[in-house]
Amino acid sequence: PCTRPWLKFECAHAPGPRCAMPDLAWEMGLPAMAGCMAVCFSHPLELTKTRLQLDNELAQRGQPRTYNGWIDCVKRNFEANGVRGLQRGLQLGITREFFFNSVRIGLFVPMLGTVHEMTGREGPPQADERFGVGMLCGALGGCCVNPVEVLKVRMQALGGQTGHQHGYPGVRAAFAQMIKEEGWRGCSKGIGVSTLRGILGPGSQLIAYNELKRIAGERGVDTRAVRTHVGLSIVSAAISIACVNPVDILRTRVYNQPYDANGVGKWYKNGLDAGVQTLRTEGPLAFYKGALTHFLRLGPHMVLLFGFLEQLKMLTGRA
Repeated sequence: PCTRPWLKFECAHAPGPRCAMPDLAWEMGLPAMAGCMAVCFSHPLELTKTRLQLDNELAQRGQPRTYNGWIDCVKRNFEANGVRGLQRGLQLGITREFFFNSVRIGLFVPMLGTVHEMTGREGPPQADERFGVGMLCGALGGCCVNPVEVLKVRMQALGGQTGHQHGYPGVRAAFAQMIKEEGWRGCSKGIGVSTLRGILGPGSQLIAYNELKRIAGERGVDTRAVRTHVGLSIVSAAISIACVNPVDILRTRVYNQPYDANGVGKWYKNGLDAGVQTLRTEGPLAFYKGALTHFLRLGPHMVLLFGFLEQLKMLTGRA
């Protein structure tokens, strides 16, 4: 008999006495494909969130902001650059989603099965195992895509009315210019903050989604229904935003700040220094700049991501 029945709907069963883990290419490829499709719809709000997070950067409390909320930001950016302006950096967004989701989602089930076997516990994996593996996958994902994240944030800020303007003419030129001016160290800028974001954000989100899905299934809810995927995605997105928005702002600012000829940041030494300066000049509420836009982006993005993922699983017989 299968020795891992709790993975019945999470892995492909091979005939015989053993339960085979799913083919790793499928397990990583399906989330990557789902993420690439989802970001095509959510990228304009991701760009808006970035520009709001850079609004009044290090300005003293009480000074008026450039944008009067996310609607004003979208409107003014659309009027200035049209639809193409709102999709600036989309190529990097697609690249980021491909590699990020292949790691943070694609490796979750295989790593969870491995960790559970190592613990020697009976029955399905426990919440602490899911929690630890979710955090680890999020951290690994953040490390893997850090160079892409640096350029994505800079391209999203480009053309807006907030934040430092790096003036990149295109994606390829951006990478070449970053290497030329900052060296390969530029690819690792803010990697500590990015790793922390990967732990707090996607880690909490993935854990919340899987735990809520498990609880819903235990209570008789149809976990294959689209409406279930939508509801779980929205709730897990709200949990993620509460955990990650402060760190996300610090990461955005560390990525986008100007650097000198030695690759040293002119405004912040690191993520911790960015946090101290932001708190001192803008106050604690600054850590939730763009939080609403973050949720408005992440909620639909997660609905699309997990919705596409579940449909791809069913189409390939891996649901």
